[in-house]
This record gives sequence, structure tokens and C-alpha cells, in this order.
Amino acid sequence: MRLFKHNVAPVLPGHGYSKRILIDELALGIPGSFLQEVEFKKGDVVRQHHHNFQTEIFYALDEAAFLINDKSVMMSPGDVLICEPGDVHGNPVIPCDFRILVLKIGVQENDIVWE
Repeated sequence: MRLFKHNVAPVLPGHGYSKRILIDELALGIPGSFLQEVEFKKGDVVRQHHHNFQTEIFYALDEAAFLINDKSVMMSPGDVLICEPGDVHGNPVIPCDFRILVLKIGVQENDIVWE
């Protein structure tokens, strides 16, 4: 059994969001994979992008809005969304504050392609 405390994970800036890496790849034991909490603030923007290799699994902690492959996606708390390699995703305008957990699988350097 291993417990990872939320309050000891530092808050890091992202591109239109902030994140906390809750379990890194070393602790998870899966190379190129980690679990993070991502927080979005009302009015911020996350540019559309995709990944060539990594899969992202989103777990909504709050109501969450995304634009994925030109479709609006609304998530309710507890919903799970799989964003596969090549799926174009982002938030042109974030309508309200929300948080998600993101399990990243197969992360490689320079794998983000901004649209």
C-alpha cells in the first residue's frame, strides 16, 4: 500500500491551466505514464493540440468542458473520457473553473503538436 498526499504535490504552470503530478512514472512503475490533477480557470484558454503517441484518460472531478475533434464535450463529475493519439483537443474559452484527473500513458518528449 502506498499513499500519495495531494497537498505535497507542487502546483506547476501549464498552457492555460495548472497541474499537480500526483504519481510520477517512477512511483507508478510504468515508463512514460503518470497521474496528474489539472485545474482550469474560467476565461482561460488551452489552444487546440494533439499528441502523436500518448493517450490521455480524463476523469472529471467537476463539470468540465472541452472541444475535441471539433465537437463540444461536456463531462459531469465521475465521467471518464479517453483522448487517443491524434485526437485534437483543447478549450477555446473555459466557461467555468473545473478540475480533472489525467492519466497520461505513453508520454514521449516533443509529443505535443499545437494546431
